[in-house]
Amino acid sequence: MGHKRYGYLPKSRRWLDITKELDKFASSGNGDIRKIANLTLQHVRTHFDKLKVEPSVLATFEYLLQLSKAFKTDSPLEYLQINGILDESELSLIKIGRGLQKYTENSVASKELQAISVHAGIDALNKWFMDNNQYGLTLFNDKPDYNLIFGRISNAGNFSDLTRLYFSGFTEKFLKYFLERTASKTFVNLNDRHRFKVELEKHLNDISTHAFETTKITQSLIAAWHNKHLSDSFPDRQDIKEFLSFSFDKMKGELLREEVH
Repeated sequence: MGHKRYGYLPKSRRWLDITKELDKFASSGNGDIRKIANLTLQHVRTHFDKLKVEPSVLATFEYLLQLSKAFKTDSPLEYLQINGILDESELSLIKIGRGLQKYTENSVASKELQAISVHAGIDALNKWFMDNNQYGLTLFNDKPDYNLIFGRISNAGNFSDLTRLYFSGFTEKFLKYFLERTASKTFVNLNDRHRFKVELEKHLNDISTHAFETTKITQSLIAAWHNKHLSDSFPDRQDIKEFLSFSFDKMKGELLREEVH
């Protein structure tokens, strides 16, 4: 994958600052917020290692690549049918989501991680579609042209936007889950646990933003890899595995920089 070095990417809010703000609402004052912040990040990094070898993550990323590759061909709908993504020659956001579920259903080591990966993939497709649906509107048709919209995924830059949304999706889910679980073990007062959970709901946007910023480091990597491996052919699974492993290591490095000692 090369040896290019990437510096620390600044974030709008540090992870410790987000957790400190949540801790203000714990009345006992014994939450040990540094411990909560660090343990949460450690749990997420550990699960990134699991995701590197989780078959459903490989299948989800491969599915997104198949979408991109399809619209590089002269007959994208035919390509999608041949590769088991569409059952019929009709394209829609719902059918694309169902196609992802079907494509990954036999690729599973952990049902929990499979569910997170598929949900993150569908969420990413939905968000990407909402950001790009204006490109499918034409002067004489008030319904979006899905071929025009999803055709944009063939471009490396647009594909990297979609994939970053996918990576940030499960990063966000892990941050929320482990933050709440770690805090519940740290706060001995039941009232503090409840108040922390309430405040957590109010700060979901901060956590979502942090997850998205953590995955920024992958964006240029994805675009460069896409240009190299999807121009004339389709990458084999070993190439995909190696790229995913490299990307997760980069994201783990970003989380490691956030730990407070």
